[in-house]
Amino acid sequence: MPLTITRFAPEDLSSTEVSKSLTTDSLSASYKLEYFDVSSVGAVPRDILSFGNAQWEDLVVTNWPAEVKSPFGLFPVLHIKTADGREIRLTESFVIEHFLAKQFGLLGDNEWEELQIKTFHSSSLYLRERLTIRVTWNYKEVQEKALEAFLSKDLPLWIKTHTKHLKDNGSNGHYVGNKTSLADLQTANVIDHLKCLYKGDAIVQQIQQGSPEIWKVKETVDKEPRLQKWRQSDGYKTHIAFSQARYANTGI
Repeated sequence: MPLTITRFAPEDLSSTEVSKSLTTDSLSASYKLEYFDVSSVGAVPRDILSFGNAQWEDLVVTNWPAEVKSPFGLFPVLHIKTADGREIRLTESFVIEHFLAKQFGLLGDNEWEELQIKTFHSSSLYLRERLTIRVTWNYKEVQEKALEAFLSKDLPLWIKTHTKHLKDNGSNGHYVGNKTSLADLQTANVIDHLKCLYKGDAIVQQIQQGSPEIWKVKETVDKEPRLQKWRQSDGYKTHIAFSQARYANTGI
Protein backbone atom coordinates (compact mmCIF):
# COMPACT_ATOMS: atom_id res chain seq x y z
CA MET A 1 0.00 0.00 0.00
CA PRO A 2 1.69 3.26 -1.12
CA LEU A 3 1.44 5.63 1.82
CA THR A 4 1.95 9.38 1.67
CA ILE A 5 2.19 11.13 5.03
CA THR A 6 0.75 14.57 4.39
CA ARG A 7 1.32 17.71 6.44
CA PHE A 8 -1.30 19.20 8.72
CA ALA A 9 -0.61 22.72 7.46
CA PRO A 10 1.70 24.48 4.97
CA GLU A 11 5.31 24.37 6.06
CA ASP A 12 5.79 28.12 5.83
CA LEU A 13 3.06 28.95 8.37
CA SER A 14 3.73 29.46 12.06
CA SER A 15 1.42 27.97 14.68
CA THR A 16 0.12 31.47 15.39
CA GLU A 17 -0.78 31.97 11.75
CA VAL A 18 -2.51 28.59 11.53
CA SER A 19 -4.44 29.29 14.71
CA LYS A 20 -5.56 32.68 13.43
CA SER A 21 -6.78 31.14 10.18
CA LEU A 22 -8.77 28.50 12.06
CA THR A 23 -10.51 31.02 14.29
CA THR A 24 -11.87 33.16 11.46
CA ASP A 25 -15.57 32.99 10.59
CA SER A 26 -16.45 29.30 10.33
CA LEU A 27 -19.18 29.95 7.75
CA SER A 28 -16.65 31.60 5.46
CA ALA A 29 -14.50 28.49 5.47
CA SER A 30 -15.18 25.34 3.46
CA TYR A 31 -14.66 21.74 4.47
CA LYS A 32 -14.20 18.26 3.05
CA LEU A 33 -14.77 15.28 5.32
CA GLU A 34 -12.83 12.36 3.84
CA TYR A 35 -13.93 8.96 5.09
CA PHE A 36 -15.17 5.59 3.91
CA ASP A 37 -18.68 4.98 2.57
CA VAL A 38 -20.02 3.98 6.00
CA SER A 39 -21.26 5.95 9.01
CA SER A 40 -19.06 4.86 11.93
CA VAL A 41 -16.62 7.59 13.05
CA GLY A 42 -17.57 9.76 10.08
CA ALA A 43 -21.18 10.14 11.24
CA VAL A 44 -20.78 12.81 13.92
CA PRO A 45 -18.53 15.13 11.86
CA ARG A 46 -20.98 14.86 8.95
CA ASP A 47 -23.85 15.74 11.27
CA ILE A 48 -22.00 18.71 12.76
CA LEU A 49 -21.18 20.15 9.34
CA SER A 50 -24.83 19.75 8.35
CA PHE A 51 -26.08 21.23 11.62
CA GLY A 52 -23.79 24.23 11.16
CA ASN A 53 -24.97 24.89 7.59
CA ALA A 54 -21.32 24.72 6.58
CA GLN A 55 -19.98 24.70 3.05
CA TRP A 56 -18.82 21.07 2.97
CA GLU A 57 -18.26 18.08 0.77
CA ASP A 58 -18.74 14.45 1.73
CA LEU A 59 -15.51 13.07 0.26
CA VAL A 60 -15.70 9.28 0.11
CA VAL A 61 -12.40 7.38 0.12
CA THR A 62 -12.10 5.55 -3.21
CA ASN A 63 -8.39 4.72 -3.42
CA TRP A 64 -8.19 2.42 -0.42
CA PRO A 65 -6.08 0.30 -0.07
CA ALA A 66 -4.14 1.10 -3.25
CA GLU A 67 -3.04 4.53 -2.05
CA VAL A 68 -3.41 6.52 1.15
CA LYS A 69 -2.68 10.21 1.65
CA SER A 70 -3.18 11.31 5.24
CA PRO A 71 -1.25 12.88 8.14
CA PHE A 72 -1.42 9.56 10.04
CA GLY A 73 -2.16 7.21 7.15
CA LEU A 74 -5.72 6.83 8.48
CA PHE A 75 -9.20 8.27 8.05
CA PRO A 76 -11.26 10.35 8.69
CA VAL A 77 -9.45 13.47 7.56
CA LEU A 78 -11.03 16.91 7.71
CA HIS A 79 -9.76 19.20 4.95
CA ILE A 80 -10.26 22.85 5.85
CA LYS A 81 -9.97 25.73 3.44
CA THR A 82 -9.99 28.75 5.69
CA ALA A 83 -11.56 32.11 4.94
CA ASP A 84 -8.10 33.49 4.12
CA GLY A 85 -7.45 30.68 1.60
CA ARG A 86 -5.16 28.44 3.63
CA GLU A 87 -5.50 24.67 3.50
CA ILE A 88 -5.27 22.76 6.78
CA ARG A 89 -5.93 19.11 7.64
CA LEU A 90 -7.09 17.52 10.86
CA THR A 91 -7.21 13.83 11.63
CA GLU A 92 -8.41 11.62 14.50
CA SER A 93 -12.19 11.67 14.84
CA PHE A 94 -12.11 12.86 18.47
CA VAL A 95 -10.12 15.95 17.49
CA ILE A 96 -12.24 16.62 14.41
CA GLU A 97 -15.46 16.41 16.41
CA HIS A 98 -14.23 18.77 19.14
CA PHE A 99 -12.92 21.28 16.60
CA LEU A 100 -16.13 21.33 14.56
CA ALA A 101 -18.30 21.44 17.68
CA LYS A 102 -16.43 24.53 18.82
CA GLN A 103 -16.75 26.11 15.39
CA PHE A 104 -20.50 25.62 15.23
CA GLY A 105 -21.61 26.30 18.80
CA LEU A 106 -22.09 22.76 20.09
CA LEU A 107 -19.98 23.05 23.24
CA GLY A 108 -22.31 25.04 25.46
CA ASP A 109 -22.23 28.61 26.67
CA ASN A 110 -19.44 28.51 29.25
CA GLU A 111 -16.46 26.49 30.48
CA TRP A 112 -18.49 24.27 32.80
CA GLU A 113 -21.02 23.40 30.12
CA GLU A 114 -18.19 22.60 27.71
CA LEU A 115 -16.55 20.25 30.20
CA GLN A 116 -19.82 18.43 30.84
CA ILE A 117 -20.56 18.11 27.12
CA LYS A 118 -17.08 16.73 26.45
CA THR A 119 -17.50 14.26 29.32
CA PHE A 120 -20.79 12.84 28.02
CA HIS A 121 -19.39 12.83 24.47
CA SER A 122 -16.37 10.82 25.61
CA SER A 123 -18.50 8.38 27.59
CA SER A 124 -20.75 7.54 24.62
CA LEU A 125 -17.81 7.39 22.24
CA TYR A 126 -15.98 4.87 24.41
CA LEU A 127 -19.10 2.76 24.85
CA ARG A 128 -19.00 2.29 21.08
CA GLU A 129 -15.25 1.68 21.12
CA ARG A 130 -15.47 -0.94 23.88
CA LEU A 131 -18.12 -2.76 21.89
CA THR A 132 -16.00 -2.51 18.74
CA ILE A 133 -12.90 -3.95 20.40
CA ARG A 134 -14.52 -6.55 22.63
CA VAL A 135 -17.31 -7.77 20.37
CA THR A 136 -17.45 -6.48 16.78
CA TRP A 137 -13.86 -7.34 15.86
CA ASN A 138 -13.17 -10.03 18.42
CA TYR A 139 -12.59 -13.67 17.51
CA LYS A 140 -15.77 -15.27 16.23
CA GLU A 141 -15.65 -18.10 18.77
CA VAL A 142 -15.87 -15.68 21.71
CA GLN A 143 -18.18 -13.03 20.24
CA GLU A 144 -21.35 -14.35 21.86
CA LYS A 145 -19.79 -14.47 25.32
CA ALA A 146 -18.30 -11.01 24.85
CA LEU A 147 -21.68 -9.64 23.75
CA GLU A 148 -23.36 -11.13 26.83
CA ALA A 149 -20.80 -9.36 29.02
CA PHE A 150 -21.39 -6.07 27.20
CA LEU A 151 -25.17 -6.37 27.58
CA SER A 152 -24.95 -7.29 31.26
CA LYS A 153 -22.19 -4.91 32.41
CA ASP A 154 -21.03 -2.13 30.09
CA LEU A 155 -24.37 -1.16 28.59
CA PRO A 156 -26.37 -1.13 31.86
CA LEU A 157 -23.77 1.09 33.55
CA TRP A 158 -23.84 3.53 30.63
CA ILE A 159 -27.65 3.57 30.67
CA LYS A 160 -27.81 4.11 34.44
CA THR A 161 -25.27 6.93 34.59
CA HIS A 162 -26.51 8.81 31.53
CA THR A 163 -30.12 8.51 32.66
CA LYS A 164 -29.24 10.01 36.04
CA HIS A 165 -27.54 13.04 34.48
CA LEU A 166 -30.25 13.53 31.87
CA LYS A 167 -32.85 13.57 34.65
CA ASP A 168 -30.74 16.15 36.47
CA ASN A 169 -30.97 18.30 33.33
CA GLY A 170 -34.75 18.06 33.30
CA SER A 171 -35.22 15.08 30.95
CA ASN A 172 -35.57 17.56 28.09
CA GLY A 173 -33.77 15.62 25.36
CA HIS A 174 -30.42 17.34 25.95
CA TYR A 175 -27.44 16.53 28.12
CA VAL A 176 -26.62 20.14 29.00
CA GLY A 177 -28.97 23.10 29.04
CA ASN A 178 -31.80 23.20 26.54
CA LYS A 179 -30.07 23.04 23.18
CA THR A 180 -28.32 20.52 20.94
CA SER A 181 -24.70 19.77 21.79
CA LEU A 182 -21.88 17.49 20.70
CA ALA A 183 -22.90 15.07 23.45
CA ASP A 184 -26.42 14.77 22.02
CA LEU A 185 -25.10 14.09 18.52
CA GLN A 186 -22.64 11.48 19.76
CA THR A 187 -25.22 9.48 21.69
CA ALA A 188 -27.74 9.59 18.82
CA ASN A 189 -25.11 8.40 16.36
CA VAL A 190 -23.89 5.65 18.67
CA ILE A 191 -27.44 4.29 18.78
CA ASP A 192 -27.63 4.47 14.98
CA HIS A 193 -24.34 2.55 14.82
CA LEU A 194 -25.62 -0.10 17.22
CA LYS A 195 -28.62 -0.68 14.93
CA CYS A 196 -26.25 -1.82 12.18
CA LEU A 197 -24.53 -4.50 14.28
CA TYR A 198 -25.18 -8.19 14.74
CA LYS A 199 -28.00 -8.41 17.32
CA GLY A 200 -28.14 -4.64 17.22
CA ASP A 201 -31.92 -4.63 17.65
CA ALA A 202 -31.54 -6.26 21.07
CA ILE A 203 -28.95 -3.68 22.13
CA VAL A 204 -31.07 -0.75 20.99
CA GLN A 205 -34.19 -2.24 22.58
CA GLN A 206 -32.35 -2.42 25.91
CA ILE A 207 -31.55 1.29 25.66
CA GLN A 208 -35.06 2.30 24.58
CA GLN A 209 -36.78 0.28 27.30
CA GLY A 210 -34.21 1.07 29.97
CA SER A 211 -34.06 4.83 29.52
CA PRO A 212 -36.77 7.02 28.02
CA GLU A 213 -34.40 9.88 28.81
CA ILE A 214 -31.64 8.61 26.52
CA TRP A 215 -34.19 7.74 23.86
CA LYS A 216 -35.55 11.28 24.02
CA VAL A 217 -32.06 12.56 23.17
CA LYS A 218 -32.07 10.31 20.10
CA GLU A 219 -35.51 11.51 19.02
CA THR A 220 -34.62 15.15 19.60
CA VAL A 221 -31.53 14.87 17.41
CA ASP A 222 -33.47 13.06 14.70
CA LYS A 223 -36.04 15.88 14.65
CA GLU A 224 -33.44 18.65 14.46
CA PRO A 225 -34.41 20.71 11.37
CA ARG A 226 -30.81 21.62 10.55
CA LEU A 227 -29.96 17.92 10.18
CA GLN A 228 -32.96 16.94 8.07
CA LYS A 229 -31.55 17.89 4.67
CA TRP A 230 -28.47 15.73 5.25
CA ARG A 231 -30.39 12.87 6.85
CA GLN A 232 -32.71 12.73 3.84
CA SER A 233 -29.91 12.83 1.27
CA ASP A 234 -28.76 9.93 -0.89
CA GLY A 235 -25.30 10.23 0.64
CA TYR A 236 -26.53 9.69 4.18
CA LYS A 237 -28.78 6.79 3.14
CA THR A 238 -25.88 5.17 1.27
CA HIS A 239 -23.63 5.37 4.34
CA ILE A 240 -26.30 3.71 6.46
CA ALA A 241 -26.86 0.96 3.87
CA PHE A 242 -23.13 0.25 3.58
CA SER A 243 -22.83 0.20 7.37
CA GLN A 244 -25.61 -2.37 7.63
CA ALA A 245 -23.90 -4.54 5.02
CA ARG A 246 -20.42 -4.07 6.52
CA TYR A 247 -21.34 -4.93 10.10
CA ALA A 248 -23.82 -7.73 9.43
CA ASN A 249 -21.07 -10.34 9.69
CA THR A 250 -18.01 -9.33 11.67
CA GLY A 251 -15.33 -10.96 13.78
CA ILE A 252 -11.90 -12.33 12.98
